[in-house]
Amino acid sequence: MTEYVFRSVTVADLPLLAEWLGRPHVRRWWSEPEEALASIEEHLRDLAVEPYIVTLDGSDFAFIQVADLDGEDDAALDGQPDGTCGIDQFIGVEALLGKGHGPAFMAQFCQSLFDRGKNRVLVDPHPDNAFAIRAYTKAGFQRLGETTTNYGRALLMALDRQENDRQ
Repeated sequence: MTEYVFRSVTVADLPLLAEWLGRPHVRRWWSEPEEALASIEEHLRDLAVEPYIVTLDGSDFAFIQVADLDGEDDAALDGQPDGTCGIDQFIGVEALLGKGHGPAFMAQFCQSLFDRGKNRVLVDPHPDNAFAIRAYTKAGFQRLGETTTNYGRALLMALDRQENDRQ
């Protein structure tokens, strides 16, 4: 089994993230690169969101972040169980797209969240982002339905602790 390493983003990672955020396959689904980078940089200070670089065989290739959604002020997320968090991620290195790394590192990362006591992990891809939806499905996420979050149209998908434990 491939082992991924998740290391906390530091200020030194911002140029790499800026490069990745500017790539067409990332930019299509994320906000403008400068805006996204400013948000990630803010997370380095406020700790409300934990951003990580994902490495494979010692090479950085992806980004993932997690936010605790308990008490989140977004009507689209009402009714989620206690211990719900949300993740966002992308693969920055195009050569590694479509090779199964996304579902694999998400499953490993989600297991670490369940090990920390989380009960549910949510993702909210745009309903037109078939590539991401397929990756989330492969990682075990189940569709909850389309909604409009504070960030726009989304297909809410969830991975619950017990579902993950059965895999």
